[in-house]
Amino acid sequence: MNMQVCAVTNQKGGCGKTTTALSLAHALAIKGKRTLLIDLDPQAHATMACGIQSVEVQKSSYSIFKDNPFSIKALAIDLGSNIDIVPSHIVLSTIEHDLKDTENGLLILFRTLIKEELSYDNIIIDCPPNLGFLTFNAIRASNQIIIPVEPSTFALMGVSKLMSMIELIKLKLHHSPVVKGLVTMYDPLAEFSQKMLFKIRNMFGDNLFRSIITYDIAFKESQEKFVPVFVHNKDSKGAHDYMNLADEILLLMNNDIPEHIYDHLQKILFNNVYSKEKMFEYKAPTAKQVYVVGDFNDWKINEDSKLEKNETGVWQKRLFLAPGRYKYKYIVDGLYYEDPHNPKKEPNPYGNNDSVFEMN
Repeated sequence: MNMQVCAVTNQKGGCGKTTTALSLAHALAIKGKRTLLIDLDPQAHATMACGIQSVEVQKSSYSIFKDNPFSIKALAIDLGSNIDIVPSHIVLSTIEHDLKDTENGLLILFRTLIKEELSYDNIIIDCPPNLGFLTFNAIRASNQIIIPVEPSTFALMGVSKLMSMIELIKLKLHHSPVVKGLVTMYDPLAEFSQKMLFKIRNMFGDNLFRSIITYDIAFKESQEKFVPVFVHNKDSKGAHDYMNLADEILLLMNNDIPEHIYDHLQKILFNNVYSKEKMFEYKAPTAKQVYVVGDFNDWKINEDSKLEKNETGVWQKRLFLAPGRYKYKYIVDGLYYEDPHNPKKEPNPYGNNDSVFEMN
């Protein structure tokens, strides 16, 4: 099935993060998409906004991270009209302390989502307003990240830090989600808002949604009633803005998301959870460039296959590979070489040999 997993995150409070997660989930549901909202914010504002005032700890998103967790299906509460929610609980704030040293702890949510055959078109995750354990889990589990940005100087400063953390996740967990900014709380009549919009567009470039969420008192009114804005006033400007955002996201999904995303995610899980480290080394003190190419990277010569030279003249590259048997060669200043330290070789169709190794 085609399933889009989207994390809504910003460590700065008051930027419309929860409003975006909640309203986008409902907008997608209104458009006929089976949608699951996962509340990972211990404040549980998204949960309360759905009219759920109290929930048992074991039936909240807290259980996702326990040793014997409930399934997502068991935790999800049916809100009707194509939308479910996995509610949050204040005790979720203790998770980072409990699991910060757990091996593969940042993969817990990701592994849970793809282990279950969920029947949703979209999963929207409301992250806590920080860059901790829960936010890292949400980012790793997602193939798209939405960063709500209000038109203010402090908001822009916070986005720079968040983008740096996302880059860290990409490197540490070998995961590259699509990241897009969303302008929220925009006042079209305020000159300052227009000025900040220009700066936000410069920061994100093409990675900014065209849809803009304007400031609308209907959001605060709906919060007071503990209902989504679509229930409070479906004809409000804010409701229309999020319907436009849903349209834009669905269009992007049709253009960018792999046809069989579930199979794609299963492959990612295998490659990342069961992968092992492999160090490639080639001594060539006078060489200008050294690459390693093989079955593991489709024999492609690019920045990802380029080795770095250390102070002793040894070129090195560390890769994380899934179990399997791989053929490979080094390319030194444009010439192909076998691995001089690996006696295992196999003839190739070009009349010479490729080096071979196995990852168990």
